[in-house]
Formats: sequence, C-alpha cells, structure tokens
Amino acid sequence: MIAPTWQQLTACNTAATDLNLSGSLHVVGATDTGFVDDHFEFRYGRGDRWRVERNGEVVYASSSSTDIVPVARIDGQMVHQRTTSLIRLGALFTPRDLFGPRSLLTRRTPAQYVTQAPTALDHDGRPAWSTDLTSPTGLTTTIVIDDETGVIAHLSSRDHSQSLHPENLTAHTGIPDDRFVWDGRIVESKELKSLRLSW
Repeated sequence: MIAPTWQQLTACNTAATDLNLSGSLHVVGATDTGFVDDHFEFRYGRGDRWRVERNGEVVYASSSSTDIVPVARIDGQMVHQRTTSLIRLGALFTPRDLFGPRSLLTRRTPAQYVTQAPTALDHDGRPAWSTDLTSPTGLTTTIVIDDETGVIAHLSSRDHSQSLHPENLTAHTGIPDDRFVWDGRIVESKELKSLRLSW
C-alpha cells in the first residue's frame, strides 16, 4: 500500500462530506471548567444533514418537522438556529470536528507542521493512517485518519490530556431525510433569557 501524503489525507477528510455516515464519538480532556467525558452518537447525510446526541440527549438536528432551519439545545431547550454562526455542541470536540470544511484538520490553530509522515496501521479493525503534527510551541498531536472514509479516527497528544475516539464508524449508501429531523418542541432564540449552551 502506497502511503498518501498529508495533503492527500486532508483532501480526503474534506471530501468525506459526500458520504453518509453514522457512529459514536468519545471525547475526554481537561478544560478551564473541569474534566470532560462526552459520549456522542451521530448520523451525517451528504448535504450537511446531521443528528447529534450527547450523553443520550439530542443536542443538534439539521431540521425540524416544520422548518428546515437547524435546531440546537440551549438552556435545556431546542432552539432554531437562524444565524450562520456555528453552534458549539460540546466543551472540547464534537462529531462535526471529524471531517469536512469545519474539521480539526481544516482549522488547525495554531498552524501545525507534519513531523512524522503518514504510516499505515490497523485501527479498530480498519485500515488507517497515523501521523504526528507539531505546533510552533513544540506541542505534538497524533492524528489517525480512517483509510476508507477520510474521517479522523483518533486524536491524542502527549502534551495534554485531551483526546477523541470515534467508534462504530459506518458508511451508508443513503440515510432517509426523516432521520435528521427533530419532532419535539422548538423555541426561538429571542424567547430565551440567556444563550448559555446546555453543555
């Protein structure tokens, strides 16, 4: 197997938006407000359709049964997201960080450079590629990219206690539109007393 370049892996990660995917994501790490241990379940359909659950509770859906506007959980309520700003669904990482134009590979801050060329490995029974990225301050992050889908399959660092690990990653030929719909009560953001996210 010929190893891809880092640029090719990044391109595959962006192109994963053309797939239909489902899986789970485990995120752990320390933040300014405490230790995070998040478990997400997600479905993604091409066309930026999402349904994301966090610790068993729906926190994002790409549409409601009465409106194509996305809804996200804020202050314990599902709220229409009528602005273009990206809603944070977790304190560290979320499924939306795993691939596409908003993925961790696309918006690496600060800029990081490759210190280990991609090497092949078996990751959870799936072919994958592992590489190390180092920041200008010397912090090194190991990233594993799933060979079939281009999705980030693992991220960890020896320099801090944050990591993410998808599980049960599955590519589908298609996912029905109704699997991305929230059918419960929805409010408008102007009805909230605050805009504090529920995480």
